This record gives sequence, structure tokens and C-alpha cells, in this order.
Amino acid sequence: MRQKLVNIIELAHVVDILDSFVPKHVVESALRTAGLDRKMLSEGTGFVSYAAEAVILESVARAIGDRHLGARVGQAFDYLAYGAYANYVLGAPDLGSALDRGRRALSLTHPGSEIVFRQTDTHVVVGRDSKGMSVVGHRHLDEGALFVISKVVRYFLGADWRPDWFELPDGSSDDTLMLADILGAPVRTGVQSPSVAIRLSDLATRNPQTMQMQKTIPLEELGALMGVEPVQSMKGMVLQIMRAHFPTNVPSERSVAAHIGIGSRSLQRALRAEGTAYRKIRSKFIEEQAREMLQKSDIPVERIAEMLGYKEPKSFRRAFREWTGSSPKSFRGNLSANT
Repeated sequence: MRQKLVNIIELAHVVDILDSFVPKHVVESALRTAGLDRKMLSEGTGFVSYAAEAVILESVARAIGDRHLGARVGQAFDYLAYGAYANYVLGAPDLGSALDRGRRALSLTHPGSEIVFRQTDTHVVVGRDSKGMSVVGHRHLDEGALFVISKVVRYFLGADWRPDWFELPDGSSDDTLMLADILGAPVRTGVQSPSVAIRLSDLATRNPQTMQMQKTIPLEELGALMGVEPVQSMKGMVLQIMRAHFPTNVPSERSVAAHIGIGSRSLQRALRAEGTAYRKIRSKFIEEQAREMLQKSDIPVERIAEMLGYKEPKSFRRAFREWTGSSPKSFRGNLSANT
């Protein structure tokens, strides 16, 4: 099973929405349960696990007794919070192209997931793959995904548009009736992905904001605008999680594995298959962060050592000399002199 991640951009917006629904201490508790904190969301870039977002929603839902919190968060979700990704998708010349752009660039918002299409004689059913996901709270994300997909469609077809039906992997009859009332359309269950039914005849609908249409830009350029890289390997996934946690901390192997949603041994095997190991990635990441902080900030060396997980500054100095052949102080001084 592919591991699924979510961009911090989305998670930070979801937390903002939850703050508007419930007291902040409830959200704080949910973040702690998922091993996250607000500083990480406000200062970090990159990704955290799909499982972590699901745990946050489930924790809040249980605290307030709301079985359909994901749907309500989806209702309040501002698609433009995705920034460059949203502009890229909504700048397409027509609805069909917008859905395809969203599919091709999804790795920038949800690595490990994919947009899936199923066509009938009259409709295309568009969903976000959730096959194999059994984490606690995943149904909240499934319900929220219905609204996110619908927001793209409504941008082209108007705010009053409703699909002929929605689809969800599971749900009781009572849940289905309640969701249908929230969503404004019938809900079918027993499928693989949370999906939205769109009439084939609507796919050619032109962009109503023709002056805002965007040119097709390379995925790499879009990633740079969002401050992330497409994640295509386990090593890349580990690096993105490290970047998300830094500067709060450099997570342990066990913590990274938990954020990805696998065990430590599974992570070790996956990295070994790519010819690397967690300790090598961590060491390289720490070296890069040390160089960058010494180069681009005036943070004291002792504080940099602490941020990078060194209990003693002298241990950091010794490691830095092994990396560069000079002390942190000399490295920073040489950079200043050259500047």
C-alpha cells in the first residue's frame, strides 16, 4: 500500500477551521494526540501523514460528538487556501482540464493519493483514492474530499450546482441520510473512493474568469511556488516530514515511521531497497540545515546545536568540522568575509 501524506498548507487551514468550531484547547489536545503542534504548522513546509490529519479530526469529533465533522470542515474549506495549486487548477480553460490539472499535480498536496475517474454513459465520477486506508478517522477525510472536489466544479458551473449523486466507501443508512442532507444530493456507498458524479456534458464548460486563466506550468515550477517537491520515493517522504517538523525538532526514525503510518521495520526495509538508511538521511538533513542557518541567520552556534538535537555544543562543532573541515564559527566568518 502506498503511504499517503498531506501538505501542511491544507492541515494548517483545517486547524484554523476547527478553531472556529470548538475551543482551542480541544484542538490543542487533538494536535498533541497526532504528535503535532501549532508552531510546526505555522513555520513548517512540506507534508505530514494522512493518518495524522485523520487523528486530529477524529479526536475533535469525539470530543464534541459530531460524526460528520469532516463534512462540516469540507463545507467551510476555502479551496484558495491551496495557493499556487488552486490557481493552477482553477486557471484551466474548462472544467475537464481543471480536473485533469488537479490529478496531475495532486502529488504537491496529497503525495501517495490520486484522483481517479470512472466514466458511465452520462457521467464522469471523480474521486480521491482512499483504497486500503483504515486509519482511525479516515471517513472524516473522505467526507471532506467530496466538498473539495465539488468546490472545483462549482467554480465553473456556479455556486448552486449540485451533483446527481455522491459516493462514499462506507456508511450506515442513517449516516447516508444525514450526509445527503448536508451534501444536498443522494449518497451511494460501497465504492472504493469518495467521489462526485459530474455530467459529461458539463466538462466542456469554459472558465468563467477568462482573464485569470493560467498557462500550463511545469510541475517543478508549481512545486517551487508552493515550497515543496513532488514526493516520489520513501527517502523523499522522510525528508519532507523532517522539513515539516523542523525547526521544532528533528524527528526520530520511530516518529517518522508513525507519521507515514508504518512501522519502523517497514520504513527500514523501504529505505534499504532505495540504497539508503534513516541515519544517513538524518545526518545529511542536519548538515544541510546547519550550513543554511550559519549562512543565512545570526542564531548563536549553541542554539543551532540545540535545534539540531545536539545536547552539547562541542558535539555539534565536532560533527560540523567532519562535514566541512572547519568550525561553525570559521565557516560563518568566511562567508561574511566573502560577502
